[in-house]
Amino acid sequence: MKQNEVKWALAVGLGKEVGDYSDETYSKFIHEHSEILFPIAFLNLQDFESVKELENHLKYLKKLNYTGIKIHPRLSKISYNHHLLIDAINIANEMELITLLCTYFHWALADNTFCDLNSLANLLSKIPDKKIILVHGGTVELLRLSEAVKPFPNVLVDLSMTLCKYEGSSLDLDLQFLFKTFDQRICIGSDSPEFSGSDLRKRFSYFSQNISKEKAENIAYKNLAKIFNLETIHSSKHKEGALR
Repeated sequence: MKQNEVKWALAVGLGKEVGDYSDETYSKFIHEHSEILFPIAFLNLQDFESVKELENHLKYLKKLNYTGIKIHPRLSKISYNHHLLIDAINIANEMELITLLCTYFHWALADNTFCDLNSLANLLSKIPDKKIILVHGGTVELLRLSEAVKPFPNVLVDLSMTLCKYEGSSLDLDLQFLFKTFDQRICIGSDSPEFSGSDLRKRFSYFSQNISKEKAENIAYKNLAKIFNLETIHSSKHKEGALR
């Protein structure tokens, strides 16, 4: 991370099927081994039968010193219409847990229910002031998604995977446009291990070469730091060695 001048990053868990993940050990490992990584817990809404059960689990994650939660509809086999999704986002916001919501649209549930841009926009309209990171920015739907989120000032469009995966496609024009005109509403990530820090650095440098330093810093880290107060968390973590 130092080699690629990464200031800090979110370390996102992806559930029990990926890397033998567990809520307890993941957060502990991150805090014990890094001062610049913030642990994000995987949240599978299929595991909960009630809002109260969900709330208790989020309180537990907060006690484990997680910085946020990741909701991954494809891995959890849910749609944006899941009956606990709005509650999860509302409660997480109340607890000051970052909410990451995957926006990889190109799959369907067994009943042909889709996670698509229309259902996402409908979800956001019901929680218009909540803080959310839309992970992957809708991939090939990036420009349309960016238009759809304009009424929701606390929503950030994350470019992880999308920034690196579609190099050489027409998305390069959309990314160039957003770097110039939407710098206060987008953020970046590598989607490691799919893409490396050097992959991210190369692509970020390419798109930021013709924009101002202020815009580049907004996209690189300031948008995330501002909306989720990560600079304060980072200062505390650096001082104490771990969040407590």
